[in-house]
Amino acid sequence: MKINILIIISLLSIKGFCQKDTILFKNQDLIIYKKSAFFKGTEIYNAKRDLKELIAQEKTPDCNVYYDFYYNPLSLVGNYYSYESGEGGEIACGSGGSSVNVHTIDLNNNKIVSLLDIFSEESILKALKSDSWIKKKMEERKIDFQTIKSFKTFLDTINNSLDYVKFKQNSFAIIGYDKKSKRVAVRFVGEEYVGFNHHKHLQLGLWIDPKETKRELFENKISFMMGDYKNGLKK
Repeated sequence: MKINILIIISLLSIKGFCQKDTILFKNQDLIIYKKSAFFKGTEIYNAKRDLKELIAQEKTPDCNVYYDFYYNPLSLVGNYYSYESGEGGEIACGSGGSSVNVHTIDLNNNKIVSLLDIFSEESILKALKSDSWIKKKMEERKIDFQTIKSFKTFLDTINNSLDYVKFKQNSFAIIGYDKKSKRVAVRFVGEEYVGFNHHKHLQLGLWIDPKETKRELFENKISFMMGDYKNGLKK
């Protein structure tokens, strides 16, 4: 009997150990797990907590919650952290659905970071106006996008002209840096509606110039870039 009890206790201990969240990245201030992340002890996101709160709100005797949340690290340059978030499933006996997002935040204050905070507006606009997908969509709608002079106006034009896709200023991740040209490869990501309450990523690849005051980050403070960890975007 004692042997059986010891075996059961051992199995429970192993199970508990295996259920611990896997550490993906860790430095002095930031620790990123597979399902959560913390900066200086403050939670950035937590998929387990998200699901627990959703179940508490939506589960009824007649309707269960079949849902999931996930987060994936994309890039970390200095204190600028980009990550993918997604969720999907069925709630309250309703039809299924899903959504995807990419966020860039400043870890120091947990506030969103725009492309404009790091990169020159001129290079952002030049890259967007040269993108083949942008050109095709704008020309199909006979929109004079080449004369647009602000990043915000450009995004508003895209979002208002294309009902099925939305871009946000902070939806980007760093994918590479060319030391010779001092230019940064950025993946600018929108959310595209594909029907039946489901969405997917719409990705634009841009080469843009960091602001003079931000150039040192890419020379010396790249911790990881998009592609170093598993995610739902293509490198």
